Amino acid sequence: MKLLSITILGAFAAATFGCGGGSASGNGEGVTDDHGNVITTAGGTAVTEEAHNRWQAALARFQQVDGTGAWNSENCSGVMDAFDAAVDAQGGSFTEALYMEGVVAQRCGDDDEARSFYNRALESNQTFCKARAAIGTMQLTAGQTQAAEQTFRRALTDDTRCTEAYVNIAVIQRQRGGADVREALNNLRRALAIDANYLPAFNQMALLYLELSRESDNIQMLDLAGVVCRQAQLLDANYAPIYNTWGLINMRQDNLIEALRFFERAVRLDNDMFSAHMNFGEITISFRGYEDAKTSFTRATELRPNDYDAHIGLGAALRGLRQMPLAKAEYERAIQIDGNRPEAYFNLGLLYQDYMDGTVPQLRQAKTYYEQFLAKAGSNERYTETRENLQRRCRQQRSGRGRSRRRSSDCRPGRLQNINTAIEALTAQADMLRLQQQQEGGGN
Repeated sequence: MKLLSITILGAFAAATFGCGGGSASGNGEGVTDDHGNVITTAGGTAVTEEAHNRWQAALARFQQVDGTGAWNSENCSGVMDAFDAAVDAQGGSFTEALYMEGVVAQRCGDDDEARSFYNRALESNQTFCKARAAIGTMQLTAGQTQAAEQTFRRALTDDTRCTEAYVNIAVIQRQRGGADVREALNNLRRALAIDANYLPAFNQMALLYLELSRESDNIQMLDLAGVVCRQAQLLDANYAPIYNTWGLINMRQDNLIEALRFFERAVRLDNDMFSAHMNFGEITISFRGYEDAKTSFTRATELRPNDYDAHIGLGAALRGLRQMPLAKAEYERAIQIDGNRPEAYFNLGLLYQDYMDGTVPQLRQAKTYYEQFLAKAGSNERYTETRENLQRRCRQQRSGRGRSRRRSSDCRPGRLQNINTAIEALTAQADMLRLQQQQEGGGN
């Protein structure tokens, strides 16, 4: 069972500046806060009253839509226009509003436009942490780990209080493992020293302790991971990623029911959390909850249409529901995504061997898929058990009627041997039936 954790942290918190329901200063210097201080953008310019009002309205609309996850075409356009109005009212240079336009673009699935807005925000203020960190997360998502780390370190050079950069560097260090793990923990602590309530740092710290518990089989580390999750929950009971991590901890403790509850809570709070959908689907499918698994994996493929594992999971759920053509289509889609990975070929072989009509052509097709799996898997240790289940051969003896049967031993023939035996038996039956028909026809 392959369970997923949140590994990349988006710098997607709404940008804020020091507004406190201010009013016009009356001297042309812009809006002031409740203490009479002029409110400025991150770029250092005073915020006009119109820009301030439009910013507040745009931020409220963003939070309303984001709270429901209803990022449809109409809402995407509406929220984007609202922030754009704030930018216009500020003379085209409003760092926070430009950044938020990037966030909206990314919420709506347009990474290119998002990157453009993040760069515009940096043009207005080169040290604006959130925009540079957001670009770094996009690089990390694209697998450009080295470039992402350089981006995050540049963010820290510009702003030593950039919590997003500390935490994302910790993510990279945690994935590298070894000596970098200790420095990852230090970076998470630095982020929490800046912002004691920064939930992504809590989440990554819990994941770090979870991985340390796996490496050393250290129960104390697992307990620490649970404690960190509990602390995060006390800060914000609606922070979805922590429940995904908590579910992983319960999986490590072999508490599947509790893990399932946490994964379900995560997707209920954030229906866009890919990893939680994948984890929920994996567990429900192990309980033969195929309908629930289908729902989760379907959502996962919507969120990431080119994710190989999501299509494999959806195919397995559809197979369990006996929707064979749809299951076959999902496995074939996985092959289109990555024809060098072996899993889809094995699943297609399974589909043709166990879930079709058992005809000779279908069995031969299953055998072809299994052979393709073996060629793609090679000597990879990850597939050792599957190779054994396919290739295991048991000695057989013939019955008096010439039929093949397995010896009375503990040996269980592999799938390929079972296919060959079935083809041989079906062919013999067909030959006997044909001979019988010929004899009956000759008798007439």
